[in-house]
Amino acid sequence: MKKLKNSLKFLLWLIFFITFASEFVKIVFELNPDFGHKPLRMANAFFWSSLFLIEMIMAGLVIYFIVKYPARRLRLIILSACHFTVILALPMLLDSWSWTCLLYPWPHSLQAFDPATPRTAFYVSVFMGFAIVPLITYKWGAKAFCGYLCPHGAFFSETYGRVFSPKPMRFLRIAKVIPPAYFFLMTAALVAVIALPGSIYPLRSAQKLVYFFTAELFYFVIGIPLLGGRSYCSLICPMGYFIRTMVKCKRGNGE
Repeated sequence: MKKLKNSLKFLLWLIFFITFASEFVKIVFELNPDFGHKPLRMANAFFWSSLFLIEMIMAGLVIYFIVKYPARRLRLIILSACHFTVILALPMLLDSWSWTCLLYPWPHSLQAFDPATPRTAFYVSVFMGFAIVPLITYKWGAKAFCGYLCPHGAFFSETYGRVFSPKPMRFLRIAKVIPPAYFFLMTAALVAVIALPGSIYPLRSAQKLVYFFTAELFYFVIGIPLLGGRSYCSLICPMGYFIRTMVKCKRGNGE
């Protein structure tokens, strides 16, 4: 039985590895204008099919863990609703992946400020990042967004992350350096976008690459298997740092 479980874990990891390895190849080719997008039709189809397969597997894990961990049912149900609605249903129904920015607001991403993002999605994302997240953090602390709403770190730590044995968090020194540095870079990027709207194009391209290497390739292929489900949240995520800072400020005020 243990051998079967280890084989299934390796197979699941391999699916993530192949998916994001293919995305890396896709990114490299698309960075070269001589290739364009036409030669990538098969690669695009393979990549999106792999992502859809991952989503189906995550749905299966949600059902399994809802049964296995009754105490975590509410968290799993809310996280699943946030993830599958914003990451899958809305983009497919509205034919635009830009709608994922609703729960990927600044400082997690600059996606809302991308010219390709619909204005409605922009307004909702900005309201979420600058009003809703601070309000619910002030009221309920870090567990609000990072525990029940985040469609990325929280959702995958409760699904994919629970497949692997929990591990004590390592690299705590890195956790004190990278998240604040990432946050201040995102702050500088936001200021640049407001002051010079045309700067969104190079900044958005750079942010996409950083997000791919940290929140996708590192998190799914290295972070979760070796460091635990919350590895991205603790070691890298600028949104997590933003929320933790708000919590510390509230405590510092004696509230």
